[in-house]
Amino acid sequence: MKYTKYFSIISKEYGQPKLDNYQFGRMMNIIHIEGVIQGIEQIRNGYKNTPEYTRFDLIIFKQNKKLTELTGNIKPEDLLKEMLSFSE
Repeated sequence: MKYTKYFSIISKEYGQPKLDNYQFGRMMNIIHIEGVIQGIEQIRNGYKNTPEYTRFDLIIFKQNKKLTELTGNIKPEDLLKEMLSFSE
């Protein structure tokens, strides 16, 4: 949840970033997907040492792919700068 944590810290320190509607939606989608991944990983951990443990791998993979499409796997600082520049 590196993006969510970073966005949270920035919002607490400086207030909500001035993003246009598209970039704000993008930020919210990133936060949501990171939460989904974390939730699925927590559920999966309850199945450790069982055959069901690996059935969550495809779901996590697909969510990570969506996250990569939204973030480009760049650092959170750089992503927020990019989003702010697109909002000008």
